[in-house]
Amino acid sequence: MTTTPVASTLSPASQTAGTETTAENFKITDIPAAMDTLGWAQGARLMRKWFSGAAYELPTDIKEGSSSPNTLDPENLLTDLPFDWLFTSSTRMRDDIDELVAGLSNVTEFNNIVGHVKAPLDQLSRGLILLMTRLQRIGHLEPNTNSLRNAEEDFSSLSAVQLEETSQFNLIRIGASVWEKATDELDDVYGALGSFAIKIAATKLRTISDHLGYPAIQIYEIGLYIRDTYDFLNFGSDQLLGYWNHSGVIRPGPIDYYTSPEFIDKGESRYFKTSNKSFNDYRQKHNLGSDFLVFSTVKHYPVSIMIHLSANDFNEFKARASSI
Repeated sequence: MTTTPVASTLSPASQTAGTETTAENFKITDIPAAMDTLGWAQGARLMRKWFSGAAYELPTDIKEGSSSPNTLDPENLLTDLPFDWLFTSSTRMRDDIDELVAGLSNVTEFNNIVGHVKAPLDQLSRGLILLMTRLQRIGHLEPNTNSLRNAEEDFSSLSAVQLEETSQFNLIRIGASVWEKATDELDDVYGALGSFAIKIAATKLRTISDHLGYPAIQIYEIGLYIRDTYDFLNFGSDQLLGYWNHSGVIRPGPIDYYTSPEFIDKGESRYFKTSNKSFNDYRQKHNLGSDFLVFSTVKHYPVSIMIHLSANDFNEFKARASSI
């Protein structure tokens, strides 16, 4: 990253995290130490892991989730990010998670995340179809006979990686919208993950062959966990990641996304542009920089979910399951 003086712009103090000290000869490998200064322990840990590995790009099928994370070498997995860290390191996470849990705490038949939806041409939610697919895989659902077998499962001891292929049925995305990218608080979650998914799995459930005349799925507990790809992939234009110096970071202002200056002066401090290209160029030059998958620990919540399945539901499942 260049430190040669060029024309600079100003960024408002409200968009700044860290103290104001002059930065000279700043390199992207200095960012983890700057995160330490900010108290961003997980952000610094994840970035140091990326810098320490041999050059490696995650395959597309792994990124998209169509291949198992178990096919990765251990160095390309991080599985111990504490889920509760979302609450202790950020003030913006709890409301989204509380709203998600509240919406699943007491469900009878209809729910857009895991139940039926009130739409005549799309009766089963995508989450319910995926859950039914999981149940078919483990032998509890027989689509040819439109039936469920009586069974009870406790997956509460499984890791996030194990739940990915066992009973995960839906997700919510955090920090992915343009508005979130422009306004999210500069905190350790921002530094470590940027945008990411919180996945939802059934961790205690039973299938019932006949309940009030219908096969039924009952869920007693759900597990939430983080899944993210730690990489610096660009889709189209180069993604701007902020302006950094040894003491902190400035979020790009709206005009910066268009003009992309090499640095921003704020008071007596100079902050240097960092983008996905910065990391990709570093990897190409030094043959270091290893992408990896991030999983958190699993946070469990008690729920009461009851969903009955009709013959029409099974027929819809058979028609749509292959597209989920």
